[in-house]
Amino acid sequence: MTKPAGTPRKKPEPRRRRLEAGSRDSPGAPPRLTQLALSPPTLRNDLGPVPMNAWPTPPESATRVTQTGLDPSRNFFLGSTSYAAVFNEEQPLPDTAHEQPSERLSGTPSASSQNMGHRHCQFALGHVIVSTLQPLSFFEKSCHMYFESNKASAIIGPLLLSALPQLRKDLELLATAGSDAYPLYAEITRNTARPMKVPSNMPPSEFHTLFTGVNLRWETLGLLLAITCSNAQFTSPRSSVFILEDGKQINKGDIIEDMMHATNICINICQTHGAVNDIMVWLLFQDMLVTSNFYGDNYHSTWRRLGDSVSALYATGIHCERSVCEGSSPEPFFIRELRRRLYAASYRFDKTLAIFYGRPPMLGWRYSDRKMPLDISDSVITSEDSELLTSELSKLDSAGWNMQGSIHPASFARLQCQLAVFKERLLEQSLAGEKDDEVVRNIEAISAECTQYWEGLPAHLRYETYTEDAAWVGRGPGLSIRLLAIYLDYLHLHFQTQRLLHRTTQQALPALLEVSLKLLCASLVSTKPDNRDYATRRHFPTMILFYCSPAAGVLALELRRCTINGVPLPDTISRADVIRNLSVLTSCLDWLVLPGDGNHKLCNELNKMLALVLDEVLNYEPPAKDMQEGREDRLVRAAGQSFLDMPMIEGLEPIPTEAEDFLNWLDNATWNNMDLC
Repeated sequence: MTKPAGTPRKKPEPRRRRLEAGSRDSPGAPPRLTQLALSPPTLRNDLGPVPMNAWPTPPESATRVTQTGLDPSRNFFLGSTSYAAVFNEEQPLPDTAHEQPSERLSGTPSASSQNMGHRHCQFALGHVIVSTLQPLSFFEKSCHMYFESNKASAIIGPLLLSALPQLRKDLELLATAGSDAYPLYAEITRNTARPMKVPSNMPPSEFHTLFTGVNLRWETLGLLLAITCSNAQFTSPRSSVFILEDGKQINKGDIIEDMMHATNICINICQTHGAVNDIMVWLLFQDMLVTSNFYGDNYHSTWRRLGDSVSALYATGIHCERSVCEGSSPEPFFIRELRRRLYAASYRFDKTLAIFYGRPPMLGWRYSDRKMPLDISDSVITSEDSELLTSELSKLDSAGWNMQGSIHPASFARLQCQLAVFKERLLEQSLAGEKDDEVVRNIEAISAECTQYWEGLPAHLRYETYTEDAAWVGRGPGLSIRLLAIYLDYLHLHFQTQRLLHRTTQQALPALLEVSLKLLCASLVSTKPDNRDYATRRHFPTMILFYCSPAAGVLALELRRCTINGVPLPDTISRADVIRNLSVLTSCLDWLVLPGDGNHKLCNELNKMLALVLDEVLNYEPPAKDMQEGREDRLVRAAGQSFLDMPMIEGLEPIPTEAEDFLNWLDNATWNNMDLC
């Protein structure tokens, strides 16, 4: 975009093959909108009869759910302003008013369609998906490993793990069916096109019957692929998970690319047939994370997949809780908590990328009444023991936090979601572009409220309350890296606050430098020898890119300005501390960021710029003669040294040297990250 008009676009280089029971609100929660009403929409036409005895005999629950579930025509969420809302005030519209065009899909595919793929069902693509899921033992082991190591998963692990035994039977049937598999693929497609509703009386142990066995769906297989792929990305190539039972070694890079390809096939089939359900939202969200890790957070497909995820979330109605709770078929407890967590994770990721790109967010808190998840464990959420559930709920305080010092995946979802609310309010002030006194007061109020919220949190959730040993040894690296990330998220919110204030008044500079140094020092915990295991290191590039690099850029450029001008840094900032921590960062980034990470190239380029600025500061010599020389002339000559002479990165505008200009440039920079190392 920075090239002159008419310049031919450079062809992209080929990428290398590498690679909670009460409905309690949190304190200070924003006011909620009035409820939105559901109304009955779309039902896909069936694909035709398929022999039902082709599938393993389903559990009794699957049959019971099919007979007593919700009205199958209620598929998509329609709110109070929809085209059907006025008519629904008297009585629901007939199903025919919401029907989509018939697919005209034969239940018995012809020989040619089996080989070439049908324009709707794409039978040949089904074979690609099923063959990628072999051997299944690798996927089973990877799923268990994922939920054991991932301490902040947006998905409640037991709900998926309970489906694995039935999925093994389903995939074995598909793998051995040969040419007879095509009618089974058609049945999976027909299931995908159907609405998937969860009865209010369904126990957690039977949830998987809605999307496995005779109800097997393409989004189920896609979710299995995406979770396994995510686990592989954070697992060392030397891990035993990549060694099969027969001793064969799986190539990590190859299997990741194969799984990403098969996952995208599943998503395309599901989107073609209008799949709108919880599993589809899980799949799109998980695939967004995989895309981010593989290509980098500045890759456009990461933003685009976030849009797909948000679109599916809205269509499913996950953002609205009151209308479901007050309906004739309320959500089961475990589904309510699952949707709360998924909404919280999506909302947080949306705000993180919005700030990263400097773009308006896609999810707005003003348009949702979905509450925070309760701070209880996954095993309690999926337990069918009512006494256990009641006991655990009694241990929560009025805000929904557990008072036992335990940390659950839901704990992180609550923390990240509330911080994201402050981020959205900050984005409203930032992206408006106004700089009057009212905006300044609003920004200061947001900062004060955020500080009050953070200081009111239970101490075991605040990283800065731990010693290093108490965190990384006592809690373990899996929890500590998550606590650190949330602490950096909190500091980064104050960093962005001070940046906005600094645009209006120079009096904000000391506070901006202080929080920048805090961000830098906290990020450098990644350089400790005990924190260098593979899974932990895979989290650091995102921390460096989102939190550390902008803060380090402010410090380095302000240090350079003060050096050239011959003036000291503010009294609250130690020059020696700034130089020492910047030196540690630039010396460690070369080995800290693993080559297979999608953010590797961008982190390296930012590190080169920081190193050049730091070298210039350390090598700077003030003029020895002509002391009466004008100050402006000295600045011009000093500014012409190595930093301004650094090679320009292709596709980027010249790099500014003032701290605020540098950050604005960084916000709008575009990077070619297709060439992954």
